[in-house]
Amino acid sequence: MPAQYPLQRRIEDGRPLLINAQPLQASSDEVLHRYREGQLWAVRHGVITAELDAGSWVVPARHIGWIPPGLAHAVRVHEAARGMMIHLRPDLCPLFPTAPTVFAMTALSCALLERIGAWDSGAAELTVSQHRQLDVLFDELKISPARPLFLPMPSSPHLVGMTLSIVADPASKLSLDDWARRVGMSRRGLTRHFRAETGMSLMQWRIVARMKRALELLAQGDNVSRVAQRLGYDSVSTFISAFSAQFGVTPGAYAL
Repeated sequence: MPAQYPLQRRIEDGRPLLINAQPLQASSDEVLHRYREGQLWAVRHGVITAELDAGSWVVPARHIGWIPPGLAHAVRVHEAARGMMIHLRPDLCPLFPTAPTVFAMTALSCALLERIGAWDSGAAELTVSQHRQLDVLFDELKISPARPLFLPMPSSPHLVGMTLSIVADPASKLSLDDWARRVGMSRRGLTRHFRAETGMSLMQWRIVARMKRALELLAQGDNVSRVAQRLGYDSVSTFISAFSAQFGVTPGAYAL
């Protein structure tokens, strides 16, 4: 339950927002926690992931992530990502979604974030002009939704063990029948229970797990051929097709 997680403050003195526009250093939260404030992550390069109760949620480069106030999460910045984090006082958050959301970074939202990053973050309140600029940012984000990369986790212990093994070795060639034998279920039973607990087929889940790892490896500087090999793809072209279908851009273009 969310109440089990610590509720923390990031803004101690009542200011409207807290801005971190410095290069984001590689880091990882170990424990789920909650903030009173809402959080915007504008990722220009690299990748950020958030571990939620229900699974892993990914914000790739050239996207903006939103975590609403009070949502339990643990953040991992992979390598040295470039971008900006903004914590918003709770009264500034009602216009945002009540669930975590990923937005495409547009030219307008990028320009607005640059402007916001230059604000005096020590000011006690926003000016009328700053409120208008935030409203424009809200409006731009609303029309810029992106398909989120979310990796849901099952609840059954034996299925959790299976998914952790897949995440640890995304290049594994084990088939659905192989996994069914390993977890002591029939093929049909495994398929039915896995979809009921995650909303995805095992094949779909493995593709998302591979794409999540691909983003991390590309952020670390691996080339496309190396990433395809580490993820177990039979050819580089197959990997490029799968990546392009998920993100609308080739892995080579994404890594630029």
